[in-house]
Amino acid sequence: DDGSGKAYETVFDRCLPYATILHHDANAGKGRALKTGLSYILKSFAPDHIVVTIDADGQHLLKDINRVYQGFLEHPDSIIIGSRKFTGDVPLRSRFGNSLTRHVFALASGVKLMDTQTGLRAIPIQYLREFIDLKGERYEYEMNMLLQAAELGIPMHEVFIETVYIDD
Repeated sequence: DDGSGKAYETVFDRCLPYATILHHDANAGKGRALKTGLSYILKSFAPDHIVVTIDADGQHLLKDINRVYQGFLEHPDSIIIGSRKFTGDVPLRSRFGNSLTRHVFALASGVKLMDTQTGLRAIPIQYLREFIDLKGERYEYEMNMLLQAAELGIPMHEVFIETVYIDD
């Protein structure tokens, strides 16, 4: 819970039988919430586990989450990126924003990825230490994570997933 407020308490309450819920009292940003979760996982789970991050905005389908997991099974020492191809009815700002960040990322890192904005990723626990102290408390954190992975030579593999936008 990234500090999303009382309006979302019931969502987290329904998750309690299935998950450990870590709470932020106030919204400190997606990056901070991810770092809180990654820190907890690093302390609580064995090194042979993976982390799968999934955005909560309804854009990631169960079949695509499974695709990312299967990608991890094929490349267990890699970060697996659930990449959208941005085909079909995609809002212009999303198409433009991803195109821009994709090109900037390639120039900065030398690594070409189709989708640098996706929140659907599988990350082996062995790499978490490298990402917990990165700068970025909001959405920029995920880009910083990719840049750090590229700088450290951590392999990244893409698995193509469906592009889903709900209500534009």
